[in-house]
Amino acid sequence: MANKPQNVFHVKLEDQAAVGTPGALDQLQLPPALITFLQKNQRAIWRIVIVVAVLVTVAALYTSWRSHTLNNATLAYDQAMEIEKTQEQKAAFQKIIEEHKGTPAALWSRISLAHIEQKEQKFNSAIEQLKAVEAEVSAKSPLKPLLLVNLGSLYEQEKQFDKAEAVYQQLKDSKGFEPMALDSLGRVYEAKGDTNKAVQAYQQYMGLTEMGKGKQDGAMPRDFPEQEIVQASLNRLLK
Repeated sequence: MANKPQNVFHVKLEDQAAVGTPGALDQLQLPPALITFLQKNQRAIWRIVIVVAVLVTVAALYTSWRSHTLNNATLAYDQAMEIEKTQEQKAAFQKIIEEHKGTPAALWSRISLAHIEQKEQKFNSAIEQLKAVEAEVSAKSPLKPLLLVNLGSLYEQEKQFDKAEAVYQQLKDSKGFEPMALDSLGRVYEAKGDTNKAVQAYQQYMGLTEMGKGKQDGAMPRDFPEQEIVQASLNRLLK
């Protein structure tokens, strides 16, 4: 009995390999060992390829969403800055904080709110806003020492001298702000009635400013406009 003709469209892959039928991998002129490995592990390889493709797609979508969010937040902040009525402006900043958390616009909205509260002499509210910003900002951010200066000043106005002292101690670690921190610490120690610590802080300030006089910082010599005031305070305490 004659064999039934074989359908050429149903030839098994094993048969193709056995007779040496060239495939895509053969045409790439890859080493035989690599071709064998790829043929044996093609299911696992395809799974990996699919996972990578999904991750790349998700990352691209997140980047696009993040960019869109940042643009919307920045636009909202710009619009809030243009509002003239204080209460409406405060509401706009608060809305940005709530709807665009984690964006630079939300951070600057908190700072703007703190400045408004400060002008309205709502110092405790201003402190809370600045504390939230300070906790969010990294130690290396150039914004950090400026926040500490503002926070320390507010604590002094509220006569929370222990908290002011803690903030100014932090400020001492910021490059270029040590003289300001020492001057402020001397003032706080005076307010607390600790004359010895006040004298020590003022003397350290004077030592730093004397060393800094005439030194070039870029193209300009360093200037210490508070030096005469500090010296007068020091003379008074040493009498």
